[in-house]
Amino acid sequence: MVKISVILPVYNAEEYLEECLESIANQSFKDIEIICVNDGSTDASLDVLEKRQKHDSRISIITRENKGAGAARNVGLEHASGDYIYFMDSDDYLELTAFEELFELANNKNVDFVLFKINNFYEDTKQTLDDDYYNMPYLKSEVKEETFNYEDIPEIALDLCVCPPGCLFSHEFIKDLRFPEGLLFEDNVFFTHAIFKADRIYFHDKFLYNRRKRSNSTTTPITVRSIDTIDITNMLLDLCEEYDHPRHKGELYYRIFHNIYMIFKKADSSQKEQLFQKIKHDYVKSEDKWRGDEYFRNELNPKYKHIFNCALKSKNAEKFEKCVDNYSKESRLKRLRNKLL
Repeated sequence: MVKISVILPVYNAEEYLEECLESIANQSFKDIEIICVNDGSTDASLDVLEKRQKHDSRISIITRENKGAGAARNVGLEHASGDYIYFMDSDDYLELTAFEELFELANNKNVDFVLFKINNFYEDTKQTLDDDYYNMPYLKSEVKEETFNYEDIPEIALDLCVCPPGCLFSHEFIKDLRFPEGLLFEDNVFFTHAIFKADRIYFHDKFLYNRRKRSNSTTTPITVRSIDTIDITNMLLDLCEEYDHPRHKGELYYRIFHNIYMIFKKADSSQKEQLFQKIKHDYVKSEDKWRGDEYFRNELNPKYKHIFNCALKSKNAEKFEKCVDNYSKESRLKRLRNKLL
């Protein structure tokens, strides 16, 4: 049995894969296995993997049809034998002492997982981005050098950086956890489950992972798959029920209604009908569950309930948008009348 299993989903990453593999293979900590899941790549990624495998017996390759990063990570977990699990992304790279530092911390502090900072950089200029989401200074101010769990940070638990390469997990701790498959934002469910479940976590206030950002893609295009937020957030609501953390329901319903409507509102007119039909389908699918939730019935922001009802009764995107926007207009008029009285 090895100490660390590195799970590396690979999909059309030939341009960056060699650098990624170099940063794993040349770690100062050598007792690792590198499980590469070739997720249906159509470029030369498999050739890069096989070339590297000839010179490094620690590498194994699993080739399968494309099913996404979450499914690839799950396959890697099924084959992992290490005491600890590390999830890597194939277009990024690690600092060469990362595993040595993380393994020592995880062992010495006897934690379920170690969480650490991620450095974002533009691939063309190598300029580093100062991003509090990935730096998590708010977490450092709360926990200092102490181990912690959810009960120590309930107010910020859902604000932490959701990025699997920013954690080293105990294999025993995550042996029953899996990523949702076939959905965007699947990391949210896995990471939130880990935060809720863990007894002991440690935050290592150091940059050990380098995450590449494309300078020519400053915005993410809106697609129908953006609406996967509804399914993912429903899973988070289920976790709140399972672990008895109802305090997060307001924030989660905000994502389901406000954020989803903003995605719809900002979309190109050519996309709106398809987006609306997906929203309506997912709202109808979840209607009984939400109406059975005491928070939804008694505490949900009236505007969000209005968005929900508009989706249910509207036949097309145009009617949905008018229905929701009329609520905003009526609310503004009501506030104006109250000021005049």
